[in-house]
Amino acid sequence: MEDNKFMTLDGLDGYQFEELIAKIMKKRGYVNIVNTQKSQDFGKDIIMDDSKGNRIVVECKHQHFIGRPIVQKLQGAMNHELAQDSSKTIKGIIVTSGNFSKEAKDYVKQISQDVELIDGSTLKKICRDLNLFILNGKVQIIINKSFENITEFESKSLSKSCYSKIYGHELLKSTVKSAVQFRPTCYIRYHVEFDTHTSVGCVDSYQNSGNIVVDGVDGKHLSQELSEFLYKERFSSAEINEKYSKNKTPYEFTENDIEEQIIHHIIDEHTHSVSYRGNNNVSYTKECIPKKRDIDLKEFIPLYVPVWSNELKISKYNYPQKFYVNGKKQLFIVDSLKICKICDKIQQTYQDMSLCPECGRIVCSSHRKIDYLDKKTPICKIHAKPFKLFIQKKYFASKNNLKKYELIWNKLKWWRKVYEDKILFSSIIIVILGGLYTLLNFLGVFPIF
Repeated sequence: MEDNKFMTLDGLDGYQFEELIAKIMKKRGYVNIVNTQKSQDFGKDIIMDDSKGNRIVVECKHQHFIGRPIVQKLQGAMNHELAQDSSKTIKGIIVTSGNFSKEAKDYVKQISQDVELIDGSTLKKICRDLNLFILNGKVQIIINKSFENITEFESKSLSKSCYSKIYGHELLKSTVKSAVQFRPTCYIRYHVEFDTHTSVGCVDSYQNSGNIVVDGVDGKHLSQELSEFLYKERFSSAEINEKYSKNKTPYEFTENDIEEQIIHHIIDEHTHSVSYRGNNNVSYTKECIPKKRDIDLKEFIPLYVPVWSNELKISKYNYPQKFYVNGKKQLFIVDSLKICKICDKIQQTYQDMSLCPECGRIVCSSHRKIDYLDKKTPICKIHAKPFKLFIQKKYFASKNNLKKYELIWNKLKWWRKVYEDKILFSSIIIVILGGLYTLLNFLGVFPIF
């Protein structure tokens, strides 16, 4: 790919260019990055440290041509930084979207200080090596990685495993259709730290850290349950298989857009009030509001989430399932195998559900009957075949079992029929015991309290 496709800077002003360079430097592995653009800190646009602890002073110039005076300006900034902390090794970088003059290059070779020159061509190469796509100064999110995924076979096997836990599942076969979509997310880890001052001095020192996970399509924060499912523990990522390239939902926001939104949220989230006593011994309340420079976005991870949509077909009914995948873990957001087809109530486990072999409905225990004759075959209330005794009803899963029981019933003695009707039999026993109790009390066998 041509370098120009990795970076276009149309319409950027100097401050925006500095912010972009700070972002690129963070992705190159530099730490403790401070953008000093608005503080006029002796010509230091960016101050940062490398992995070895060296202090780096960066000068950013979004212009076509850089001459020797800019190098000399950087020298002064480096000397000033050395005076602030002589224990540090000070290095310098000049970054431009244009080119350096021969005099500037020659001067860098002559001086004793360690200065790196990054021109527009080199900057584009850095973006290419980092796989950064920058359009008008905004970092585009173009990735091909997701949380560790499962195969289509594993996805179907998972649904079949869920079905196998339902009572009576062996009575009807199921078929499963499976498809995956990759949903974009962004994980941002941050630290906020700032002091609040009034006329009496510092009235509040505040610091806090946290993380936020946002949806890459609508920019909304993911639920706590989903955020923890994805990012609470260490996770593995992998390249998305080429055959699924059309199944990726593209990011609707740039990295800059998401970071800007997150910064506003962090400011709102960490704004607080403190009470303090003034010099006149009067109590005051001060609102403490962090500024953008007080917020350090330490980590920005864009990553796709595999979302599988399965559909089990059982007889004439379809049972959709939808779940997120993170390696060996799944988080279901739709699971109709746990929803009763009669009352629509959601049950806690698959073991709470039963299959009706006649129609294919999966129902809860409240809408399930067990065949009275074989004591095991489930049937939904809609298709259960009733047979009324005297008061009680017996239910059967098939007409054949119903007819068998009718024959058995017709051959029973009257007293055996009474015993078979448990409601009638219990009622008779209660009446007899009640009458006996009344008689014994009447005869004075035991006193009535």
